[in-house]
Amino acid sequence: MKHVLLFFIGLIGLTSYAQQNQIEIAPGQDIVATPMVDRDTFNLQFSFPCIAFIGEYGIETDGTDIFVTQWDSDTLARYAQDGTVLETFTIPGAIKTRDLAYDGQYFYGSPASNYFLVLDLENKVLIDTIFTNFYIRGMAYDPVEGVLWATNSWWPDFYKINILGEVIDSWVPSGITMEAISGLAYDNNSPNGPFLWGFSQDSSGAMIVKYDIATQSQTGNMIDVAGLTSNEAVAGGLFIRALNGSSDVTMGGMIQNELVFALGLSYANSLVDVGAPDMLTAFNIYPNPANDFVIVHLQLSDQGKIQYQITNQLGQVVLQKNLYITGSQDLNINTRQFEPGIYFVQISNGKGYSFTQKFVKGN
Repeated sequence: MKHVLLFFIGLIGLTSYAQQNQIEIAPGQDIVATPMVDRDTFNLQFSFPCIAFIGEYGIETDGTDIFVTQWDSDTLARYAQDGTVLETFTIPGAIKTRDLAYDGQYFYGSPASNYFLVLDLENKVLIDTIFTNFYIRGMAYDPVEGVLWATNSWWPDFYKINILGEVIDSWVPSGITMEAISGLAYDNNSPNGPFLWGFSQDSSGAMIVKYDIATQSQTGNMIDVAGLTSNEAVAGGLFIRALNGSSDVTMGGMIQNELVFALGLSYANSLVDVGAPDMLTAFNIYPNPANDFVIVHLQLSDQGKIQYQITNQLGQVVLQKNLYITGSQDLNINTRQFEPGIYFVQISNGKGYSFTQKFVKGN
């Protein structure tokens, strides 16, 4: 039986937040290359700065090279795994493409609209334009069933569609529903799969979240990769694929206009292992909505150091503390000085993973 850790929380104002959290790095700014990240961080297979053009968002690989898209215009680029820009090019009719998916022959992507493009990036040809009944942002290809998975713009639901764009299934995951999924990847390599992994702009701005397709639920923990850049982290595309020359399946992602990163899928799974001894077994926030205070109830199966921080819906940190917890503890947090709105409480233990829940501050 799968061990699935589910957190449930009553949320208010999800619609307004989803509409406000539409973050894409705008053009017209100078590219400041992010320094190479220490490979010990997240046991990275590799990372390199975005230098091909301004507005890098989508990402996918053919197993050898890394392809990226320009969300605000029409340029695409092909990188080597060492970060060398091998070429930049355009394809007539392919503009503002976000996340990419790859079926072994063609690439798929959408300009955040009610259609997706079928692209031959090798020959620089637009093969087809397929219309859907929802607006697509994240995309992933399922080679087992020969179908596509997609996220609905900034909403937290997932769609399973065929190559003709017809909806086969759709669902909103149970558990903590992270919104603003900008990148999506299909995973049939991890034990007890298949899974979907989403790259969310909620909380820190760059949270990787694992979803169980069979139970239609978030599996519990998350990977916060915002620390890979010293600048504001904004999630872009995501992929999972075996790369040539690598002994492990790779999870690769794009922090928009900043950094391409790749970590081993088995290591990513170790970060979301809800059975680890230093994981939270309880994480509750009440009252919700809050006025003068909130109580954050935490319980670890063992003991350890944690950091908690509270951010507003603009991503600004309003409170941050380090704690050592043995067993359970209640954090009584004064919220009188907080402006009304939605806030995120993020609990992390310094190993690269974190839990996040939302609460609403009333008037």
